[in-house]
This record gives sequence, structure tokens and C-alpha cells, in this order.
Amino acid sequence: MIATLLKSRPGLAMGLALIALATGAPAAAQEIPLKQQFVADLQNALRANDKNWLAGHMRYPVRYYGQRTMLIRNKAWLVKNYASVIGAKLRAAVLAQDPGNVFENWQGLMVGEGRFNIWLRNAGDGLDEHYEIITINDSE
Repeated sequence: MIATLLKSRPGLAMGLALIALATGAPAAAQEIPLKQQFVADLQNALRANDKNWLAGHMRYPVRYYGQRTMLIRNKAWLVKNYASVIGAKLRAAVLAQDPGNVFENWQGLMVGEGRFNIWLRNAGDGLDEHYEIITINDSE
């Protein structure tokens, strides 16, 4: 019945199509900003203890401030020493962060709080936005 009605009234079909497109727009409007998605992905990686994801999203060398200050120079070192780099308080602070409400300044984005945080920076240009981890703070 609907198909017959739409065939007999092409203007109605066009109007319904436009309404469908207009109401479908919120799906595109609900796209999560890339920086917010990166924070959510970082949290998922920490939740799953995904060392490889973390190692693959760093801008080496990464500055680390924890029980001692050091540079994390490569992926292999981070994967091997993951447990000593990502402490319980750091993990908790990053997981507690609201991805839509991250502190941001000229240095980048801070995920976490106080002395327990991970700093991110947009490493791309205007056309290729992508975030990388630049600093890890896990100090008492």
C-alpha cells in the first residue's frame, strides 16, 4: 500500500526522502571528536592492559616521571617494562577521566589528574589529525 502511494505521488516520496536525510543527520552529528575517541581508546587499552596498543601510540622518546625520571626510547622497552611504567594510581586516574572533559593547553591534552596523568599531543597537521602519548607522570 505504501509503495503504491509513493509511486502515485512522486513529490511525497521526495519529501519523505528529505525528511529521512534530515533526521539521519544526528548520526553524523554524534560523531565523537578524534581527541575524545583517543582518550576513550587509551582508557580501553589500560583497562585491558594492552601493552602493544600503548607502545604503538607513543611519540618516542617519551618522558617518564615516576620513582625515577627517564626516557622511554622504544616500543620493545615499554612492552617489557609496562608494569613498572603504568602504576595503579596512574591507571586509576586515567580511567576516572571523562573523555569529553580533558584539560587542554598549548602543550597538549592531560588525561588524569594531579601527579598521575598521561599527556597527549596532536602529532598531525590540519589534514591528518592523530594523537600520540608524549609524557607519563606517575609520581607520589
